[in-house]
Amino acid sequence: MAAKMLMVGSVMIDLILQMERVPEPSESVLGTSYKNAGGGKGSNSAVAASRLGADVAMYCTLGKDANGQALMKMLQAEGMDLEQVKMVEGLNTGMAVIQLEANGVNRIVIFKGANDNTAADDLKAAFAKQPQAVMMQLEIPFETNKQALTLAKEQGIVTCLDAGPAQDYPLEEMTGLTILSPNETETKALTGILPGDDASCLKASQKLVERSGCQYVVIKMGDKGSYVYGDGIAELIPSYTIDCVDPTAAGDAFTGALVKTYVETGDIKQAAVYANAVGALACTTLGAQPSLPTAQAVADFIANH
Repeated sequence: MAAKMLMVGSVMIDLILQMERVPEPSESVLGTSYKNAGGGKGSNSAVAASRLGADVAMYCTLGKDANGQALMKMLQAEGMDLEQVKMVEGLNTGMAVIQLEANGVNRIVIFKGANDNTAADDLKAAFAKQPQAVMMQLEIPFETNKQALTLAKEQGIVTCLDAGPAQDYPLEEMTGLTILSPNETETKALTGILPGDDASCLKASQKLVERSGCQYVVIKMGDKGSYVYGDGIAELIPSYTIDCVDPTAAGDAFTGALVKTYVETGDIKQAAVYANAVGALACTTLGAQPSLPTAQAVADFIANH
């Protein structure tokens, strides 16, 4: 049976700017191409889980503008439950501007726009559908995430907070998370520790558990893989070797796959192994949501690696 998941979070239009390298201060460089794609950490995780076979509902806010209408069409094509997606007149749909260098390195500037209006008002209606897990991120108001966590704990369901974008977040007010999943820079913002080896990953994870009381910490470590901590586990799960085209949304793909697989198996290590494959595969295609793989594509990737 497919995992039933609720995404409470962000949705954005991505503007992808490709170039050989980013300009130095006061310098202009010639770009090679630009394009739009669906994005936003919440939306990316939701689409990733849906393409892997989960039953996903979204709780998010768009502006009633051209970008919002384009994103709504993209989301409708994914076959997800969009009953709790709001489109608000007079607001700009969120946007991420992505500078992508030829070597695969990206730099992202986020404009939250309508995502800042994702309020907790209708969360009870979203939770009335009895999801098995809720995914949250840091691109919507804190109060909405806090209320989503409260409702999730009342129902005894799995909760995951993807701790991005990097910021010092009041984790002490988000106690009782099942999974807290930052990447390396987000871990440093939350703990003052940049995870790079087993010792620093362990120290950072212990501090994250101390602050949040979460059951598991899963640190996304890029091409190193992911570090899993909790319930007696303290282990770096290695990633796959790939030719990276665009790492945008790889972490979001990882999160969607991690939560889906954990709901279905109850095994956090097995979930991280699978999520590593999904995140790696997402790096091989340009764009956020265009890069998110299907379950069959992931199965083929694992079989070939």
